[in-house]
Amino acid sequence: MNLMEIYFVLVRPKYSGNIGHVARVLKNFGFKNLVLIAPQAEIDYDAWLFAVHARDVLYEAKIYDSIQEFIDKERVKFILGTTARIGGEKNPLRTPINSNFIRNLELPDAKIAVLFGNEESGLSNEELSYCDLVITIPTSEEYPVMNLSHAVAIIVYEFALLIGEGRITKHRPAMRVEKDILIRELEDLVDLVTDSEEKKPIYKGIIRNMINRAFLTGRETHTLIGIFKKIKKQLYECSNVNDST
Repeated sequence: MNLMEIYFVLVRPKYSGNIGHVARVLKNFGFKNLVLIAPQAEIDYDAWLFAVHARDVLYEAKIYDSIQEFIDKERVKFILGTTARIGGEKNPLRTPINSNFIRNLELPDAKIAVLFGNEESGLSNEELSYCDLVITIPTSEEYPVMNLSHAVAIIVYEFALLIGEGRITKHRPAMRVEKDILIRELEDLVDLVTDSEEKKPIYKGIIRNMINRAFLTGRETHTLIGIFKKIKKQLYECSNVNDST
């Protein structure tokens, strides 16, 4: 799967501003394929305004009269639908998976489309019948329906995680051996400043858990090792001075 094989489809979008916001969200995560099905709003000034630097996505957006026409013309093989309304046993079309499952899906190596419904009514049951899988965002029961562009942002983010799209951070995470050295330095400090033999393993366990949970860069880890070595050296020196007096 690659970026150009995923289509994000707005079905009957009502507000041009949302179309612009969606274009911006797609470009934020490297996606390009925006499709409008029977739009109730035009790509007008508001759309261009809110797209900001994603106007190329708007310019290349494709418009179709129906979902079926889109499927036929683009040769889409797998369709995911989105819904904020979760149905019971009597409405199997609205039995969705949560959006966070997207990042672990095994999707076919073919053109894929994600459908988003109208801002007021969402996708109809007829429109959901085109879908191979339905997704919902686990929002609050008190107010489950999100703004269209916000919902698109969450789904697009999950797809970016799925295909490994996004900026690469420039720092190197600390390696296991570096973290182990840091832990040993801190354990030495525990031995130096703690008199209670019963509490030493507790303190050391807390340190080990804390370091293992933490995200540390290689540089941060080496800096901390250096700092704690200096602290340990000064404690040793102070201890020797006290012993001699």
